[in-house]
Amino acid sequence: MKRMAIVLLIMMLTACENEEEPPQTLKDNEEAVETNKLSNIEVIAENLNIPWNITKHKGTFYLSQREGSIQRIDAITGEVTLQPLNVTKEIVHEGEGGLLGFILLPDFDTTNEAFAYHTYQEDGRLRNRVIRLQLQDDAWVEMDVLLDDIPGGSIHNGGRLKIGPDQNLYVTTGDAGNADYAQNLDSLAGKILRMNVDGSIPSDNPFQNSYVYSYGHRNPQGLAWNEDGELFSTEHGQTAHDELNLIEAGNNYGWPVIQGDEEEPSMITPYYQHREHNLGSIWNSHQRG
Repeated sequence: MKRMAIVLLIMMLTACENEEEPPQTLKDNEEAVETNKLSNIEVIAENLNIPWNITKHKGTFYLSQREGSIQRIDAITGEVTLQPLNVTKEIVHEGEGGLLGFILLPDFDTTNEAFAYHTYQEDGRLRNRVIRLQLQDDAWVEMDVLLDDIPGGSIHNGGRLKIGPDQNLYVTTGDAGNADYAQNLDSLAGKILRMNVDGSIPSDNPFQNSYVYSYGHRNPQGLAWNEDGELFSTEHGQTAHDELNLIEAGNNYGWPVIQGDEEEPSMITPYYQHREHNLGSIWNSHQRG
């Protein structure tokens, strides 16, 4: 009975789609919108530049923008402060690449530190990396590189960062537009990675001397644990088949060999998948409890 709220939302949406109802007129839709209008929506910031990740600390929101900056938003006053990033590799915003994942460290109150995931270019190729930043005088300064040379592209960069209940850092990576990467255990692309917060490889990772925690992913961009400690990931499908996967160490989630409800020995089908259209509601997931 203990499930993430996102699962319930997906089930409700799917049930609504399967009901056979007569076509609605524009007037019917307008009345439905008026009837279901939410009453507690408050705008705290506008005119953002491709926001990608939002994290909250006490009364402050920190929002990563794909072009390469952080917006600091006071949740009470709505005051917005643009915080630049001073990094050693230029953030490249090309297609779906740029500044993506951004999370504050658990000891942010004393260290002013955060982790970030961003796209850069080297030797003519797009790559991604995970870095540690420190907030200094309203600017984020690079302090360390945890992992670099993750294949990147104009599409499918993954980029979600989360610290798990085990206090390890989890990182999603997309296939960078090359589906074969997802099944290649020697590639960091198309994976969910797991590392210690200093960037080293945990001794109990499923593959020896490897950051890879699970593989066979197309473009996972959501991570969350339920109150039972189970890890779930949301993943963009190809045209349709957006997926919610229950992630377990060492498992192969099938891309590009299978997708949706297809089956293959030694490959895992989704915990839930949306068959007909891309479903924006599972673009990211949130921890409950």
